Amino acid sequence: MKRVSSILIAAALIFASFSAVNAAPPVKEWTLAVFLNADNNLDPFGVEDQQEMASVGSSDFLNVVSLIDREHGPAQINYIEKNNIKKIKDMGEMDMGDYRQLVNFMKFVKENYPARRYCLTIWNHGSGWKNKNVNAVVRGISYDDSSNNHITNAQLSVALKEINTVIGKKIDVVEFDACLMQMVEVVHASADYCDYIVGSEQTEPGKGAPYDDILKGVKSGMSAEAFSRNWVKAFLASYNGGSQGYDESTQSAIDCAKFGPLMDALSGFAKTAMAGKYAKDFGVALRQVQKYEYPENIDLIHFATLLKAQLKNDEAMKTACDKVLAAAGALVIENGYTGYSTKNSKGIAIYLPSNFMIEAKYRTLSFAKDSMWDEMLDALLHRDVADKIINDVKAGSLEALKKIVTFAERNPDEKGMYRFIIRELKFEFLQETKVASNLEVEFNELVDRLIKAAVE
Repeated sequence: MKRVSSILIAAALIFASFSAVNAAPPVKEWTLAVFLNADNNLDPFGVEDQQEMASVGSSDFLNVVSLIDREHGPAQINYIEKNNIKKIKDMGEMDMGDYRQLVNFMKFVKENYPARRYCLTIWNHGSGWKNKNVNAVVRGISYDDSSNNHITNAQLSVALKEINTVIGKKIDVVEFDACLMQMVEVVHASADYCDYIVGSEQTEPGKGAPYDDILKGVKSGMSAEAFSRNWVKAFLASYNGGSQGYDESTQSAIDCAKFGPLMDALSGFAKTAMAGKYAKDFGVALRQVQKYEYPENIDLIHFATLLKAQLKNDEAMKTACDKVLAAAGALVIENGYTGYSTKNSKGIAIYLPSNFMIEAKYRTLSFAKDSMWDEMLDALLHRDVADKIINDVKAGSLEALKKIVTFAERNPDEKGMYRFIIRELKFEFLQETKVASNLEVEFNELVDRLIKAAVE
């Protein structure tokens, strides 16, 4: 009997030990998952940022996990404890520019460090929607120098959608510790798959986010909104004489639930702009607006404010601007800047080149497809070119008309613009104004050539 009892007790102990080893990991309140692509010239800052994380570390309510790929070494997954960067898994050489690795990382995180809320940080160079290379394909994030690959906007959407399936819900906070990512085009690619987005309109300083300051502010019971606000405040404080000194920076947090109304407002704004003669007024506002490393990236709220002032007697455009300002103001829940050059940063940027000429790949973006922004830019370009030609002819010169005719004969694809210019020229000089007699013959010849280029 005693022997049987001993055997049963031993078996029970073995089973209990086995169960403990294979027990499901505890579900904490938060997991901060950092996809840390340091396989580039940011490598030293990646090492430094992990050390910052370790100065605070994980806690009974928070997991801090990183996947780091070094510039001259293999990747590894680390669990960040206080004063200890604990290697969990060797990953070998990885292509961190492959969006599937981002999904795989979050699968590992969900299985091993589950939480009720997740903040996914994508750490690397960023460029909004354009490739950092001269021969731009599309903008993106997570540039891996070993593979010469990166995650595009379209791939970011796919990855975030798949991650939603993995974790069983939207990501609570997506944070871009990278440059130039807080813009409408990137938010459009991401907003359906997360509750909040934190990022920068401008290039970030090399040191990036101050993870020690940020983690010190993460408290038990913190909501996703509070988490996002804490991130922005800690980031800005660190570059305003705080832990990272003084430097130029921007940082903002947005509520993705408010993005739909902004899309509606931008649609109304575009329609209003296309219905009038606003190219000159846009140009005035664009000369004053807050610009970023790519000058075609502008602050949307600052621009709408300037344009509204420029067109203060135009009720249609004032109303359109007010709707954009209201929607964008509700979208941005926390915002700030340090330094001087970004003092008009209001929290969300958008693509609006001063010459209204769109990069071809921009039209492939989901935002361009779902909005009228690119059509608006086309209309502004057509109006701008036509106005310059008309003013030139009125001043007694045909040089601008000659240039567009030569361009049209060499570039036949812009027929919409050529037809618009022809229509405006005919209206102006057949109904409103007479061409100077000494220019009339050549003017008519040039218009005939433009008509030919527009129809062939």
